[in-house]
Amino acid sequence: MPALSVDALRKHYKSGKLAPIYLIVGEDTKLIGQLVDGIEATIPEADRAFSVDRVYAGEAGGAPVDIIASARTPSMLGGPRVVIVLRSERLFKPKRGGKASEAGEDVADGGADEASSSETLDLAPIEDYLRSPVDGTSLVFVASDVDGTRRTTKKLKEVAQCVECGGLETRTAADRREAVATARAQVQKELDQLDRTIDPAAMQLLLDRTGLDITQLRGAIERLLLYSQGKHAITLDDVREVVGEHAFVDDWAVINAIGDGDAGRALRALAQRLERGDSPHGIVGQLRWWVSSRLADGEPDRVKPALDALLRTDLALKSSGGSERVLLERLVVELTGKALSRGAWR
Repeated sequence: MPALSVDALRKHYKSGKLAPIYLIVGEDTKLIGQLVDGIEATIPEADRAFSVDRVYAGEAGGAPVDIIASARTPSMLGGPRVVIVLRSERLFKPKRGGKASEAGEDVADGGADEASSSETLDLAPIEDYLRSPVDGTSLVFVASDVDGTRRTTKKLKEVAQCVECGGLETRTAADRREAVATARAQVQKELDQLDRTIDPAAMQLLLDRTGLDITQLRGAIERLLLYSQGKHAITLDDVREVVGEHAFVDDWAVINAIGDGDAGRALRALAQRLERGDSPHGIVGQLRWWVSSRLADGEPDRVKPALDALLRTDLALKSSGGSERVLLERLVVELTGKALSRGAWR
């Protein structure tokens, strides 16, 4: 079944006409929470105790057989029914290494909140239900991620209305450019709906301080709107006051800045990681990966001097041959040349 946009899902629940099965996937927890609340609100508040079930996969009442039993239970009031299954990644992307069930599925690995590795995860009840869902019931699976190679997941995607609520991917410079544009558009759209504005400098600082983490960004916007109530425009001072200077440290910011040819930004990002307590050796390892897998594809002539600089820095760090911060700063500057083209750096 084709993917359903977030706006299309909102139209579903605002009209009160829900599909039999939904799969909501992604890392944007605030948006997902809003969508789940919207689906639940199709049932009158006074009736929800009888017509809405929220369960957590893998916990009490959250085994596949229990979930489907709830979906097949008629509403006590005779109207529509909603069953919301949170943490569904435990069903559709369990940790590997568990005992396989007779259906050929892996079991969620052990842990305080996961199914025991000694148990089997029998998804047959879900597969049976997907073939014949109950009229009048909406079964909503909510997951941070799913394994699309698994048989049950494939069957689910064939019949469910699938809604993606992903984060903003920023592992490469091309990703970051796209993520910045997407984040700006999302912030602007939300403010436009409230007849509010944000100064350009304030927008830039907001994105810098949230690191393009979608959950951090949405939380910061909520706090800014509350803090600046009664004002039309959100200002730079508002952002400085509400959003902490190190609200988020992007693990890929150094790499992205080097790929963009921006030494100043790379040094600022490096300082944030060191202040957070990141291992210098881990940072060198990440830079080595970038040189061998990205720089080699984009500008192979720069690879040998880059590897030489990495080796010198690695040896100096291991032999205490100078300040760790100074050594890493020198390395970052040496690796930062002109920006790689979009075709090479992605």
